[in-house]
Amino acid sequence: MTSPLQSQAQLPADLADVRRKLEQLAAAGQIPELIELVLGLLVQLRDKNTALSARLASALRDLYGRKSQQVSTEQLMLMFAELGAEAPPGAAGSELGADAPPQPEQGLVPQPPEPPKPPRGRGGRAPLPEHLPRETRVVPVPEAERTCPQCGAEKKCIGHRTSEVLEFIPAQFKIIEEQREKLACPRCPEQGVTTADSEKVMDRGRPGPGLLASILVEKFEDAMPLYRQSQQYARFGVSLSPSTLGDWSAFALDVLAPVAERIEERVLGSFYLCADDTGMRVLDRDHPAGVKRGHIWAFVGTGLVAFLYAPDWKAKHPAALLQGFTGYLQGDGYAGYGAMLRGGEGGEMIVPEERRLGCGMHIRAKFEKAAKGGDTRAAVALSYFKAIYRIEAACKEEALSTEARLTRRQERSLPAVDELYQWIHELHLRLVPGTPLCIATQYAINQEAAWRRCFTDGRFEIDNGEVERQLRRVALGRKNYLFAGSDKGAERLAIGYTIFGSCRMHGVNPLAWATDVIGKLQAGWPRGRLDELLPDAWAKSPRAAPVAGDADAT
Repeated sequence: MTSPLQSQAQLPADLADVRRKLEQLAAAGQIPELIELVLGLLVQLRDKNTALSARLASALRDLYGRKSQQVSTEQLMLMFAELGAEAPPGAAGSELGADAPPQPEQGLVPQPPEPPKPPRGRGGRAPLPEHLPRETRVVPVPEAERTCPQCGAEKKCIGHRTSEVLEFIPAQFKIIEEQREKLACPRCPEQGVTTADSEKVMDRGRPGPGLLASILVEKFEDAMPLYRQSQQYARFGVSLSPSTLGDWSAFALDVLAPVAERIEERVLGSFYLCADDTGMRVLDRDHPAGVKRGHIWAFVGTGLVAFLYAPDWKAKHPAALLQGFTGYLQGDGYAGYGAMLRGGEGGEMIVPEERRLGCGMHIRAKFEKAAKGGDTRAAVALSYFKAIYRIEAACKEEALSTEARLTRRQERSLPAVDELYQWIHELHLRLVPGTPLCIATQYAINQEAAWRRCFTDGRFEIDNGEVERQLRRVALGRKNYLFAGSDKGAERLAIGYTIFGSCRMHGVNPLAWATDVIGKLQAGWPRGRLDELLPDAWAKSPRAAPVAGDADAT
């Protein structure tokens, strides 16, 4: 029987060319060259198949898998068990709780033990916030039980057994009828009528500062689209269309824009700045698909966060914002950082290599992705990262000064970083290109110098964690409102995320802050006193109410 491959006419054109080449080599007696050609083709097919399989597994995990980057110690133990002899003793010993602590010359520097998890059900109830209003309700004993069953005498009150009930009073609308006084001189009618100025915050609209603040807080803090807010208000018997709420929201953000601009100035004037970005769908009539991918940039510095909208991913947009920046910039491997020039083309680099800091979270995330893709060798890197982050957690728990944190890093963290990169460099040479683990090691090598720079100053963090937490709110809102209506709308979104992200960093009640600040700005607040309205200063004012249980408050 004739094989299909024996007929050259049945082969695709590219394979027919390969067959002719092989036949020429065989006819010429060039067997070694023929073998090398076949092996080269097989290697290409293997690498491509491995990379495609990894991409498919990654795509399926992104669709259906967990999004958390956390890898428990138990998971690492299972991965190390599969690795067996391939696992470096230092990585396994420091994280998996070996009976004998590793010696410095054999493994990592001993790390502080992981704090035990508190037992469930033993902590008791958390006390209710003291700032909440209280009212007393006396519950009497029923009339049938107020008489002594033995002697028939009436029982006397000897005290009360006190318990607490946490109640919720739904929000409510109210109408404030503004009656502006009019004055006129009875003797001089030619002087006309003097009328008091309106205290409304919106001349051609009826919302008060509290309603405007509520619309913004529900949109930016609770990720509630305007059409759902309209439905919510309808339950209270008030009909407000989404378009009306949109107009009021845009007006309120324009009122708060000077505060956002001042936050931006404060952030960009800091010595140490963290930056990252995320995508944003924006409607665009000129785009072939009717929608384009814009970007929201987040910058964290001096305890505040500033957001910038850019219509594309070009470096010129963050460069325009960073023209006066002279400090250290922490970010991921975005290539545009090197293309940001001061003054445009031909200018000096805004953030040269020696002032760029890497992000440990981005490096770790790629190894975590490889580990969840089934490559247990990534567990080695994850164990080193776990040890390094445990040192950072201990520094924060002990409230170390910047000098003490630098000393702790030099003594404990840097040896772990050295061993991690020794393992990465040795492993990278043996990996198949295009696989998740090879991508992770290559990214780590590219970011090595920038990430090591984080450990040279106690003021620097070793990752971009605060920026990532800020962008998480943007991603949550994006899932609900799906897109921005225009570039101008996206710029207003950046204003909202700037002011409320900064409120969150200082534990400020966003509704109380926005109500107060909108009213003050519309009443004619001096521009030279804007710093008093910024969340970090407002948090210390008598108007500030604490936000109980805010996990993001720092």
